[in-house]
Amino acid sequence: MQKIKIYIFSPYSSIGGDTLSLSRLIKKLDNNLYEISFISLKKPKISNYIKQKNLKIINLKTSRSILSLAKIINVIRFDLKLNYNKYIFISNQNFANIISSFLKIVFGKKIKLILIERNHLDEFKYQKNFKNFFIKKLIKVAYKKADLVIGISKKLSNDLSKYINKKVVTIYNPAFDKSVYKKAKKKTIFRKKNLILSVGRFENQKDPFTMLKAFKIVNDRIDCNLLMIGFGSMYKEMVDYVRLNNLQKKVIILRNVKNAFPYYKLAKIFVLHSKYEGFGNVLVEAAMFNIPIISSKCNSGPKEILGEGKYGLLFDVGNYKSLSKKIIQLLDKKKNKPSIEFKNSLKRFEINKIISKYNDIFMRI
Repeated sequence: MQKIKIYIFSPYSSIGGDTLSLSRLIKKLDNNLYEISFISLKKPKISNYIKQKNLKIINLKTSRSILSLAKIINVIRFDLKLNYNKYIFISNQNFANIISSFLKIVFGKKIKLILIERNHLDEFKYQKNFKNFFIKKLIKVAYKKADLVIGISKKLSNDLSKYINKKVVTIYNPAFDKSVYKKAKKKTIFRKKNLILSVGRFENQKDPFTMLKAFKIVNDRIDCNLLMIGFGSMYKEMVDYVRLNNLQKKVIILRNVKNAFPYYKLAKIFVLHSKYEGFGNVLVEAAMFNIPIISSKCNSGPKEILGEGKYGLLFDVGNYKSLSKKIIQLLDKKKNKPSIEFKNSLKRFEINKIISKYNDIFMRI
C-alpha cells in the first residue's frame, strides 16, 4: 500500500500551543498510512514533544520564511520521484501560508495545499506595522489558491471566510489530551496561598501587563500570589514592573518551563488575558485540572471554549480593573469548581475526535 506524503511547514517552531497541537496530530497519525516531514527554518522545538518513527525533521537553516521557498520546492521535487499515493502540504502561520501558496503555482494539482490559520484577524488590529499591513492584503489573494483552509475556532473561521470570500472549515486544536495528567505528577515544592496562575508567552498578544496591573489591585485587598509561566521579549519589563511595585514576594515569573502541568494542580484561579487568540489550549488544560477560569473576551477561541461566559468569567480586553474584580469575586468563594457540564463540553477537543477529522480530510482531499 502506497503511503500519503505529508509536509507540515511551521517556520518558527517554538514551545507553545501551535507546536504542541501539531505534535499531538503527528503522534496519532497512522505510521502505515502516512510519512511526515516537519519543515522549519531552524532547529524546531517539536523534538521536545515528540519522537516519532514516521517523522522526518527538515531544518532549512535559513533566517527568513521568504528565503525558504526554493529549498521547499527542491524537497518536494525530490519526493515526487518516489511516487507516493498523494502529496499534502500543510502550512500553519499566515506569513508562511502566503509563501506556501506559491507551491500551487509551481506544482499545480501534484500537491494538495492545506492552510491552517491559527490567529484571528484581530492580530492585525493589535499588531500594526508595515509587514502586517501587507500580510493582511496578501492573505486575501493567497488563501484562495489553497485546496482547503482550516480555522481553529468557529468565529475565526467565519470572520476569515468573509474576508477571503472562501469557505473555511473549523477544526479545533486537540487540546483535551489525558497524557497531561501523567506530566502533572512531577513533584514540585512550590506552595503559595491563593495562587493565581497564568501560562502564555510574554508578548504583546498575550498582554501580560493587564494581569500584573490587576494583581496589584487584588494584592492590596486579599492575601494572594501570582505565578506567570512563559517566555518572550517582555520578560525584563515584567520583572521591572514587579520590582518597582514591591511585588517580589508575591509575583513569580518563570521562563522556559518545559512542563507547566504540575503547577496547574496548585492554582486556585487560572487567567488568560490575551488581546487575541486563535484557540487557547491553556483554557482546556486548566479546565481539565478543575481550576476556575477567567478570560478576556478576545477573539476568538476563549469565548467558544467557555460557552460565551457560561463556564468561566469574561472581561473586556485590557480592562485590568474589571479583571481584578473578577479575581476577587472568585477568591471570595469557598466552593468554586467548574461544572460537570463544562467538563463534558471539553470532549469537543478530545484528541481522537480531532484526529478523525484530519484523517477524513487527508483521505478525500
